[in-house]
Amino acid sequence: MVKEVPAPTVPANGGLVRVHASLISSGTELSQSTGEGSLIKKALAQPELIGRAMQLALREGVAFTARAVQDIADTWFPAGYSCAGEVIGASDTMLIGQRVAGAGAGFANHAEFNAVPSNLLAAVPDGVSYHQAAFTTVGAIAMQGVRRAEVTLGETVVVVGLGLIGQLTAQILQAAGCTVIGTDLLAERRTHAERAAGAHTAPPEDIDALVRDMTEGQGADRVILTASTRSSEPTNQAFSLCRERGRVVMVGAMGMDLERTAFYNKELDFVISRSAGPGRYDRAYEERGIDYPIGYVRWTEQRNMAAFLNLLATGRIEVDSLINATYPVQQAAAAYEAVREGALAVLLTYGHTETVKEPVTLIRQAAEPKTSDIGIALVGAGMFARSMHIPNIKANHHLMLSAVVSGSASAAQIAEKESIGLATTALHEVLDAPQVNAVLISTRHHLHAQQAVAAAHAGKHIYLEKPMALTVADCEAVLNAVEANDVLLTVGFNRRAAPTARALKAALDRISGPKTILFRVNAGTIPANHWLNDPNEGGGRLLGEGVHFIDFICGMLGAEPTSVCGHLAPDGQSFVLDMAFAGGALGSVVYAAYGDPAFPKERVEVFAGGGTAVLDDFKTLTFHNMPGDPVRSRTQDKGHAALLANFAAAIRGEADLLVTGTDGLRATRIALQAAHNASLD
Repeated sequence: MVKEVPAPTVPANGGLVRVHASLISSGTELSQSTGEGSLIKKALAQPELIGRAMQLALREGVAFTARAVQDIADTWFPAGYSCAGEVIGASDTMLIGQRVAGAGAGFANHAEFNAVPSNLLAAVPDGVSYHQAAFTTVGAIAMQGVRRAEVTLGETVVVVGLGLIGQLTAQILQAAGCTVIGTDLLAERRTHAERAAGAHTAPPEDIDALVRDMTEGQGADRVILTASTRSSEPTNQAFSLCRERGRVVMVGAMGMDLERTAFYNKELDFVISRSAGPGRYDRAYEERGIDYPIGYVRWTEQRNMAAFLNLLATGRIEVDSLINATYPVQQAAAAYEAVREGALAVLLTYGHTETVKEPVTLIRQAAEPKTSDIGIALVGAGMFARSMHIPNIKANHHLMLSAVVSGSASAAQIAEKESIGLATTALHEVLDAPQVNAVLISTRHHLHAQQAVAAAHAGKHIYLEKPMALTVADCEAVLNAVEANDVLLTVGFNRRAAPTARALKAALDRISGPKTILFRVNAGTIPANHWLNDPNEGGGRLLGEGVHFIDFICGMLGAEPTSVCGHLAPDGQSFVLDMAFAGGALGSVVYAAYGDPAFPKERVEVFAGGGTAVLDDFKTLTFHNMPGDPVRSRTQDKGHAALLANFAAAIRGEADLLVTGTDGLRATRIALQAAHNASLD
């Protein structure tokens, strides 16, 4: 389906590209469309994803998980990964007006405007049209497959599967001085490879004989697999096609139930080619623009893109004959249907709009209480915000979700689903809107400070998800902006607002003398390349998540620690943090990543006044020889709705903020101090 969504903003590292053409390829592209091959249906067919959903249900509760799964099922996923256009807005390293090819799912989408990181852009040479340059991503994939084959001049190479990538692979091999043999089930594809790449071709049942005849019985030097099939038969056939000590390269998605005999007897090399080259799937390379030195990595993803464009410019390969049809983007459904019916390559075009579309466009209580509904804007619309914050906003009688700031598709989708009048990718659009009185910032951690400062200067009250910021200086900048503009700021330390936590706090306030609090978190592991582990973006688990538990202990004791020490696992996934307080109180956080995810996530044990209190996973609170009101619930409540309600009540002048910006500064400072101490161990 085609949707009108806000235009993206200029990326911090890259260019805003006005797209002239984007490519729908046969194969990978269809997996992003709706229907039997959709990503959602494929995901639901994978048992490991079902397992993750079960873990989420155990941690966050069935209701939250059901909302999250439904939200994913309803989400619009932008399609496309190969486009060409001109840069109309850029970071310092880009040139306005430059003709470029863009790559990457989620970046080089089928859209009029794309925000593409710098390492996923390549300059289009003179003489290469936008239609031709739109093939660059697919061409780079083919280029990387040839590089993995390590071909040399004069070698004989078999290409199995003459779809779009196979056709480009055959042409690149011819340009490299190889003898090309191709095979495909479809006669028209074999004919095209013969004409465009000078290939010798045969159907799969006759390919063995053709290879024997052309190599005097020795076999091919290399076989490159570019087909897509669940069957392992073509993979095993490739082993029989190879000469002794030859090489087989898998580019396409094919079966890998390998037969050992030919593989072993010929001592073959079998390698995988991963997409467009080194840098692919590396967030530091693709999103932050950290390049690999050419002296160590000659052919990166971007350099493969540039090499393919150079082959186009010099006429050593051609793609015009591969284009079966061209459609305006408004007819995208017809374009996808053409690909399903067998077209090798279909282009979408976008006209020549001259201008970018504008986007669719320590204080505890408000000094001037707002008595009418509070218009609140959601800034950042990830899964947690959609599954937790939006339902809580809708359930609060004093809040009205009046705007959303997020990526192009997600902003428009939420606006449509929730009947919101303002959806944008530009924060300033929301901050300038008179119907917005407050913002809920739920973006990645490195953006918190700058967005909160901007909101404060615009006079908006701020609910800022944790951590408040990644540095003490940034926390202080937020506090200064809040104080200067007389707005409220609460930080998303929701656990203190939970019913169990409030009952525990009430009990502890009645006890004098030293107290000891142990907060154990069975957190589970996350991938090493997850953004949370990035010190510049997420801050790591100690700063990115540990602040929750630091704040909880400090809040229960109502005190600042006098000393802090920390111990961090080498991979940063687990940590132990100890705090000492005046009067003999102690607090410890044990954050463990390697336990059973089915085991309850959080447990708080408190020892004070000769008694003990135990808070289990924010469902139950029990007291042992300690006066207090026990809490028992079948459902988990971590205080998200209650903290939001407290924020709204403070804006209305009806309550003091439970959590303030000074609490956010304190938690960040303690986490950073613990991390520093851990690094000295």
